[in-house]
Amino acid sequence: MILRTEKRTWLSRRAKTKLARLSVDDIESILIIKHAAYGDLLCTRPFLVTLRQSFPKAKLTLSTIEHYQRGTPDDLVDRVHVLPSKNISFLNRLRAMRELGHHTLLFDLTESTPSFLLSLLTSADFKIGYQHRSVHKWIYDVAILRAEYRFEAETFLEQLHVLGLQYDWPPDYQMPVTAMSRPRPYVIYFPTASALNKSWPLELFAQLIEQTAQQYPQYDHIILSGLADWEIEIADKISSQLQASQNVIKLAAGNEDANLIKGAIALVANDTGIRHLAIATQTPTVGIFFYATPFGYWPRFGGHQVVFTPDGRTPSVNNVKRALCCILDLE
Repeated sequence: MILRTEKRTWLSRRAKTKLARLSVDDIESILIIKHAAYGDLLCTRPFLVTLRQSFPKAKLTLSTIEHYQRGTPDDLVDRVHVLPSKNISFLNRLRAMRELGHHTLLFDLTESTPSFLLSLLTSADFKIGYQHRSVHKWIYDVAILRAEYRFEAETFLEQLHVLGLQYDWPPDYQMPVTAMSRPRPYVIYFPTASALNKSWPLELFAQLIEQTAQQYPQYDHIILSGLADWEIEIADKISSQLQASQNVIKLAAGNEDANLIKGAIALVANDTGIRHLAIATQTPTVGIFFYATPFGYWPRFGGHQVVFTPDGRTPSVNNVKRALCCILDLE
C-alpha cells in the first residue's frame, strides 16, 4: 500500500516504508477509537462501512468509553471495547487499555487524552490520527489536520484518504431502521436540547408549529418530547399554547424514535444528537443554531437546512419556517 498525503500531512520517518510492507490482504484487524456522545457515534457509521467494504477480511474493533454508549454502531463491527471511565483507578484504566492486543491498522477519531493513551499503549502495524500540538509525533505514523468547519462524518472519512480509500457519496450510514407507517405523512418538531439554555424558546416553537400546521394541513405535525421531566414539561407547554388542531400531535420519546424519524418528511430541532439520527436515517432536517457553531453539523447532502444569524442572535420564526418550507414544498 502507498500513502496519499498532502503538504500539511505529518509523517513519521518510517511511515512510507511501514505502509509499503502491507497489502490489502495483510489487513487482518483494525481498531477504531471513538470516545464520544450519541451524535458522533452515529457519524462513525460511514467510516466503518467504508472500512468493511475496503478490507472485507479484516475484523473491526471499535473502542468506546463507558459514559457514552448510546448510538454505538455495534452492528458494523466485530467487537466493541468499552473503556471504563467511572469509579476506576488510573492503574485499572491502564490495564483496560492494554486489553486490545495487536492490530494491523489503528485509527484514532477522538483526539483526547484517553484516546492518545490508548493509541500509544496499543500495538499496531500502522497508526493514523489527527494533529494535536506535538502529541501526534509520539504516537502515530500519519497525522492529518482536523477540518473544524466540515460536517463531522466527512471529517472522520478524511483519515481514509491517507490510504487512498474511496467512500460512497452521499455517505452510506447503513442504518438498520424501518420507517414507521402512519395514516398521514408527518413532520417532527423536537423542541429541546441537552440543556434549557441551549433550546430554542418554546414560544417560538409554538408559533412555528401553529403556522406550519395551518399552511400544511395535509401533514400531521408531531411534537416529540425528550426523556427528561423538564423536556416533557416543555412539550406540554408548547402543546397548551396551540389552538386545537387535529393535525398537531404530541408524542413522548421512546424505543421507536428512530423508526418514527425515518418515516418523517422532515425534522426540526436544535438538538444535534436527534438531528444526527435523522441524518443517518436519511430524513431531511432543519437545524436551529444560536448556541453552537453550525458548520460541523451541516451536511451538504440530503437536503438538510440550517438556520443561524451572522450576529449569533436567536433565529426568528420566519427564518426557521422558510427553511422548513424549502423541504416541504418539494414534496
